[in-house]
Amino acid sequence: MPLAKLKALWSRQLAGITAMAWLMWLSITFSYYAFFTWIPGLLVQSGMTITRSFSYSLVMYLAQIPGYFSGAWLNEKIGRRATIVTYMARGGFSALGLALTHSDAEILTSGFLLSFFMNGTYAGVYAYAPEVFPTEVSTTGMGVASAIGRLGAIAAPILVGFLYPRLGFGGVFGGTTLVLIIGALAVLIMGVSTRGRSLEEIAAMRLNR
Repeated sequence: MPLAKLKALWSRQLAGITAMAWLMWLSITFSYYAFFTWIPGLLVQSGMTITRSFSYSLVMYLAQIPGYFSGAWLNEKIGRRATIVTYMARGGFSALGLALTHSDAEILTSGFLLSFFMNGTYAGVYAYAPEVFPTEVSTTGMGVASAIGRLGAIAAPILVGFLYPRLGFGGVFGGTTLVLIIGALAVLIMGVSTRGRSLEEIAAMRLNR
């Protein structure tokens, strides 16, 4: 039975949704762990004192709280898909700000915004992912997509550690920008809007794609 459900995820009707969900989870989870695992160390290596680096990191961590609540609020106002695309894209531009930053104030501002928008994205992802799969494979679809995201969580700290000596602070966050924009485009192009629709209506939309 589990194998049959895995095969169903890649049927003609669900292949696009499955690919979208995998890219969505992979991009946001990779970026999240790349940022939060390494940001204190990256700030120190870029020339900041240890004390200031941890103070800045704390402010960035705290940005997750309003980020998540704002994302949850927007889920009901503009829909899950629009929230994910908007927050992930803005997170990408915030990461670009970190890549191009030239001052401590710019680092703090861009880092705060990146943290805010990434955690706000999760508010949309957790609500959206179960809705885009049919009821009979919803748990499997959500679970496998989340597991793909966890692969990103494992790979991100390793990859950042490998890339930083070669590409520097700007290169790491330039890469984060690219990953987040790819995720936003995947949801925008391959996702379906679930706002104000029943599960039956969402299923009909998938069949007509």
